[in-house]
Amino acid sequence: MKDLAGRLAVVTGGGSGMGRELVRQLVAEGCSIAMCDVSAAGLAETRRLSEQERLPQGLRITTHIVDVSDEAQVQRFRDEVARQHETDRIHLLFNNAGIGGGGSMIANDRDEWERVFDICWGGVYRCTRAFLPMMLKADKGHIIKVAGPADAPRSCKASRDSSCAARSRLG
Repeated sequence: MKDLAGRLAVVTGGGSGMGRELVRQLVAEGCSIAMCDVSAAGLAETRRLSEQERLPQGLRITTHIVDVSDEAQVQRFRDEVARQHETDRIHLLFNNAGIGGGGSMIANDRDEWERVFDICWGGVYRCTRAFLPMMLKADKGHIIKVAGPADAPRSCKASRDSSCAARSRLG
């Protein structure tokens, strides 16, 4: 997708780091944004930074408090995006939300690993399943999995290698 102006992008983990910079770059290209995070303060700062320059007419930025490990919250997010952006379609889905953790399989507790996988992997699944019907209604769409150090447990090279950024193209 070469022209992002007038498109709608959904960005998970938009409250900090790569997600924040991604939102800022998409806005600079004229893309409307629906971003989520667990941090209200982080979302507010991303929005403030993105709105420093005057937004193009018609461009919208919405913020949503969402834990991507919770399916009901993800479905609520999808419904809010449709309502607040007054649309039944999206063009871009950036699955960016992630946390670090995991650590040693011997020293660390299973709950820590479960939490990492539930956000870094389960969140991608939940968000893709929730937003895919909206994307299929668009003329073009892309699903992007943003991967970083948080996507792989520190001690699991095979997991890290397999979590490199994956891209799917629709349309």
